[in-house]
Amino acid sequence: MGSPDARAYSRNKRGIAGSLIWINFDRHALLNLVQQCAGMFVADIDEIRPMYSNVQQGGAVFQSSVVRGNSMPASATIDAIDQTTLTAAGQQSQLATPWYSDQVLPFDVTLSGANEYGAACAAKIFGVEILNEGMGISIDDAVTEMQATFVARVVEPMSAISSPFLLHTRSCRPAGPKTPRTRARPKPRS
Repeated sequence: MGSPDARAYSRNKRGIAGSLIWINFDRHALLNLVQQCAGMFVADIDEIRPMYSNVQQGGAVFQSSVVRGNSMPASATIDAIDQTTLTAAGQQSQLATPWYSDQVLPFDVTLSGANEYGAACAAKIFGVEILNEGMGISIDDAVTEMQATFVARVVEPMSAISSPFLLHTRSCRPAGPKTPRTRARPKPRS
């Protein structure tokens, strides 16, 4: 008649996901790093985007105005944009600096750590793609914290690595006899 027990289970694709958390001081740390590395992505030419300023000269990451990649003003209507003519394939896209974290191309993350004795470890996350981000700020904190959720392609697990700074220490057990010490009993009062 058959068995009531399960014979097998089907599984979906492996999912690797997590959260990135970083502190922003006076600018968006991730987007600033991408801008300094000249990171680009393929954007639609008619997207409304913040106008970048030069961060190396002490300006803010974004100015207060928004622009389009084409010659149309940001206030242009859909009808006005539809009147533009295409003369070549790919004319509607261009390379642009990301203005949102999810526009950053996939990147790798290396995690490393060491304790006070010099023991070290490392892990790697390959193909990190940011899905969304959030920001937290309050009057109780002196910092602005950014959080981003991500998916990744491969994770190399945390493992110990050799370190030239590893101190060879002895056991934490105190030196002395291996038998337990006995306390002298107090004398009874008379």
